Amino acid sequence: MKSKLPLEAELERFFLRTLPAMPFNVKDGFVQVMPWLALINGVLGIVRLLKVYSDSYAISVGVTTDATFSLLATAVTSVLSLMAFTSLRANRRRGWNFLYYAVLISTVLNVLSGVLDLPFGMGEILFTLLLSTFELWVLFNIRERYW
Repeated sequence: MKSKLPLEAELERFFLRTLPAMPFNVKDGFVQVMPWLALINGVLGIVRLLKVYSDSYAISVGVTTDATFSLLATAVTSVLSLMAFTSLRANRRRGWNFLYYAVLISTVLNVLSGVLDLPFGMGEILFTLLLSTFELWVLFNIRERYW
């Protein structure tokens, strides 16, 4: 039995035992496309960061605290997604672990960003929680395919 990552046992209980299982052919499709989704996510995240930091207005005025957490989430998620690409192509558990950490870290930082921007950040918090729930559901359903 592989050692569990932080919160993995608790989340596994919810995503695999409470929510409905994903059909095998859908799992297979996600396993085949997941490396490419990680690569696209990583590249687009890096492009977004370069765009923000090259923007003269953002440099002159400065970035707000809530935007800083959002950008930090983008940076961490992008790097972890790029690190996961090779391992995901080889169906290695290491790639799954990188994506798992990317989702957890992104969730925490984006929720924190939304909290700092309340009451306007409620949409960001709700969207982050919904998207993270879907991402974790997919990750836990395809985890068995990575060794």
